[in-house]
Amino acid sequence: MKRDILIFPKFKNIHLIQDIRKDYDKLANLIPPHITIVFPFTDSMTNDVLIEKIKKCVKNIKSFKIKFKGISLNNEKLIFLNCIYGNDEIINLHNKIYNEVLSSHLNKSIKYTPHITLGKVNNIDFLRDFKYEFEDIVDQIVIEEIGPNEESIIIDKINLN
Repeated sequence: MKRDILIFPKFKNIHLIQDIRKDYDKLANLIPPHITIVFPFTDSMTNDVLIEKIKKCVKNIKSFKIKFKGISLNNEKLIFLNCIYGNDEIINLHNKIYNEVLSSHLNKSIKYTPHITLGKVNNIDFLRDFKYEFEDIVDQIVIEEIGPNEESIIIDKINLN
């Protein structure tokens, strides 16, 4: 089974993100808008052991503010909603979990950049006027199992201090 670790932001205007995802992201109806902290991995560790290790790893991490604004297109033609505040905290969370719990699953050839994926296109000109800001307080991370149809199955929600 594949699992990952995510942040599900609760932006007041999250419907603006989901409106784009419905048209350009094949996973839009299977998983809400999210920030991936740990990318999908397969491991023999049980869910209970993983949950306990993650809880211990993040026990001293405090909740933090995030803000997203601006669109970019990566090399794979994925549309990213860019993180403009809280970037360091998200990266630190990512690094801490990989370093302390899942080090064998870290792909060091890819630079981690916090973002929310909006979909896949060849050109983002149609999003030129998408100038909305999205703000939230991150106070929880989610351990998820990826179901057989790519659907999100929540294993546990872990609160930050």
